[in-house]
Amino acid sequence: MSDATFLSQSSLFEGDYHCILHSPKNEFTSVVHYHDFYEVVIYLGNAGVFQIEGSEYLVRRGDIVLIDMFKPHTLIANKNSYYERFSVSINLNLLIAYSTSRSNLLDIFHKCSSRHPIYHLSEPELQKYLRLMNEFSKIELSNGQDILEKALVHQMLSYIYSDCYSGEHADATDSRHMAIISQLLRYINRNLSNDFTLAELAAEVNYSEYYICRLFKKMTGKTLTTYIQEKRIHEAACLLRSYDSINQAAEQVGFNNYSYFYKTFKKFMGCGPAEYQAQYRAEAK
Repeated sequence: MSDATFLSQSSLFEGDYHCILHSPKNEFTSVVHYHDFYEVVIYLGNAGVFQIEGSEYLVRRGDIVLIDMFKPHTLIANKNSYYERFSVSINLNLLIAYSTSRSNLLDIFHKCSSRHPIYHLSEPELQKYLRLMNEFSKIELSNGQDILEKALVHQMLSYIYSDCYSGEHADATDSRHMAIISQLLRYINRNLSNDFTLAELAAEVNYSEYYICRLFKKMTGKTLTTYIQEKRIHEAACLLRSYDSINQAAEQVGFNNYSYFYKTFKKFMGCGPAEYQAQYRAEAK
């Protein structure tokens, strides 16, 4: 995962979810990346390749791609043909809120995607998703339309659960563990500008430091310390695009020691903060 780029939810979208229709006109450069939220991709068009955790999957019109948190992935599109893909990014808290005692939406990602992350829809099945996507395209977020958009996300997740889920439930332990991870992520997001300790983080969820570190590594594949550092550095990189003061950007993400900030920034970004800032501003001109 060291060669993949980390993208944090807070740097990409506000709220619990984000929907976008990608085409070659607005597609970003294909790089292997991972993020702290879930993603559903409905692929429309000719053949392309999704790479997930080093494995390659051929995708075609009507394929649903389920991407778990912290799983490195990228799309390798066919440059010689037109395609579209509808992407829905969803954070853990929304999945938990939308789940019921009979339908645990975490199963979509923790059970379905772990076995095979690509599910093909028949044309009649695809049509119901296309109708939802058409509704998304008509929404202007005013006068209650945001409520409608959230309802459409809820409806899409219910479709995916019905179409992709085979009936193997995540056990109660998995659900409890994800609830702890969710609480940890909320605390980290709220306190990113503070120099909090693992002991304070452990106290937030009433477990030991050893337990939360072991659980986080088990559930995400990353150490808790690395995740916090990556998130802080990514936030700092975003701030450096608009801040003149590097020290101010460092302090905003919880670094009080500049030399440590410089060392950590270079470790994750491949260059120092001043160089990164200069490169970004040169490219933006």
